[in-house]
Amino acid sequence: MQDTGRPAPPQLRTTQVDPDDRQALRAWAVPSRTAFLEAAPTEEGLEDRRRAVRGHRLTAVHDTVAGEDRVVATLRSFDSELTVPGAGPVSVDAVSTATVLPTHRRRGLLSRMLTADLERARGEGHALAALIALEAPIYGRFGFGAATRATSLVLDHARVAFRPDAPAATGSLEFVPARRTDELAAVHDTARRARPGAIARDAAWWEAAGRRGEGRWLGPRGHVVLHRDEQGTADGYAAYDVSDDSVGRVPNGTLHLRDLTATTPSAYRALWEFLASIDLVRVTRAADRPVDELLPHLLVDPRAVQTGPVDDFLWLRVLDVPGALAARRYLGCGTLVLRVADPLGLAGSTVRLHVAAQRCGADGWVCPEVTTTDAEPDVVLPVAELGSLLLGGTSAVALQRAGRIEATPAAAQALATLMAAPEQPWCPTWF
Repeated sequence: MQDTGRPAPPQLRTTQVDPDDRQALRAWAVPSRTAFLEAAPTEEGLEDRRRAVRGHRLTAVHDTVAGEDRVVATLRSFDSELTVPGAGPVSVDAVSTATVLPTHRRRGLLSRMLTADLERARGEGHALAALIALEAPIYGRFGFGAATRATSLVLDHARVAFRPDAPAATGSLEFVPARRTDELAAVHDTARRARPGAIARDAAWWEAAGRRGEGRWLGPRGHVVLHRDEQGTADGYAAYDVSDDSVGRVPNGTLHLRDLTATTPSAYRALWEFLASIDLVRVTRAADRPVDELLPHLLVDPRAVQTGPVDDFLWLRVLDVPGALAARRYLGCGTLVLRVADPLGLAGSTVRLHVAAQRCGADGWVCPEVTTTDAEPDVVLPVAELGSLLLGGTSAVALQRAGRIEATPAAAQALATLMAAPEQPWCPTWF
């Protein structure tokens, strides 16, 4: 999937694919399956794909190979929502399925598709684009910066005991049958609006989540448990698969947590307590969890939770600097002039970011004033670094010390203070 950005040969042509055109969709799906080391789509898999991408923008680059027209590169994008600090969701151009066949690398195909999509998104008023990068070195060249991170965790059930001062596990739990996802979607929608970095899950996402089986959100041994508060309102759920790794008659099951979302500390504690109490299961494993997971703080022995490597997850690309900075709210106060350099020429500008205490709301967040200016900058930074800073998950001090932004230590500290957020940004949704 590497690409040097050189112009594509003239015989290559670009088309937009209609997801309802089954033949065209199959041809579009083949390169992405090849690039991501997956098997060719089955008829059932192709139908799942059609449902998932209906309404999305599917780009295909064609070449004539051995006398046949073949798709050799693909890109998918769609309009979604991303939660930013203090202000809830904003519109975002979500980019995915960026693939180039190994036979057609270094011909500028990725540059052609991605640049066109970013230009379209900016023209339609999006201040941000987002993607999940399979290969990290590629997307910095296009102005994307890593904005959220995630980790894995392993919970040893035998060592789980909740602190007496932990939030009480009130309410009730119930198993949710397959295909009943309305309440799950409502819980997730409430939770994602409060967590910077979270992205919306549309109806097609939840429709797919309701169909369990191999290769789906939940497998044949998958279960969903829903938590309700004392008034009967759904406020949390956990989705998981189980595997039996027992030897002889010694129980040694493993629970694979696919998703756990809660809107209250009580529901969060109740769900984890339930998972840790399932008979015949010794350990829970979970991927793509927030790096500031609450669970260890609730346990008598926080070492019952072991965390794995921390990896980047969601990458952001700023398309409109004033718009992106004005979209979020701030906890600190101060004034800085930022000069943003953009290698693609889409969003380069110099702006004055002014955050005044007088504009502080009742919730403690401050609405900024962002204006373009000709003043000398306090901070000079590439657009990719602005994407990394925007959600509060990356420190401007660290970027300054690494030589990735130009600023005095005092200016870097001021920018870090302005950009800080109470929680680490987290995106639990692949797209």
